[in-house]
Amino acid sequence: MNEQLRSSGEAWPPLPLPRDGQGRSGTLAAPVGEDLSRFRDWLSQAIPLAAHMGLVEMQWSEPERSTGQLSWRLHLPPNLNDKGTAFGGAMSLEATLCGWSWVTLWLRARGIQRDLVVSRASQQFLAPVSGDYHIRCAPDDMAALIDVGERLAAGRRARLSLTQQLWCQIDGQSSPRLCFEARGDYVVLGP
Repeated sequence: MNEQLRSSGEAWPPLPLPRDGQGRSGTLAAPVGEDLSRFRDWLSQAIPLAAHMGLVEMQWSEPERSTGQLSWRLHLPPNLNDKGTAFGGAMSLEATLCGWSWVTLWLRARGIQRDLVVSRASQQFLAPVSGDYHIRCAPDDMAALIDVGERLAAGRRARLSLTQQLWCQIDGQSSPRLCFEARGDYVVLGP
């Protein structure tokens, strides 16, 4: 593998904001949809580790509303530990990056291009992950999105709490099992 890595401190160019059929970017009142395959390609370049974590599919439900859930489907093999199950560090990375992506997609749909950071994260490991899995991410409080929008419109920073849940099909069980849960506070920085 002969990949060109960036130097420390060298920012990756932002992905141009999505546009509607008339070429307009979204607003808080009228968000626009995102081409998720294009976003995923950009993510794999902007954050090189994302290209190696086995991300198979990304789905963004209700992309044109203030709500929405981001779901990622991932293969287990790139994330294996020495026991043959998912490595906890990989799951933590994926949960954090899924949350970061949720906020990024929400902002982009509304025509907002701002830096964001995770300010606090916690996780709970509930069961071994022994097969391919999916992560679901959504805000803890949908009503908080109103405050986020108002703060951003006023040119201020904003904080949003998200929960990420990792589900895996366990042998012998008819439905997927919650194997890992994470919570994170994501801060959208000022302009």
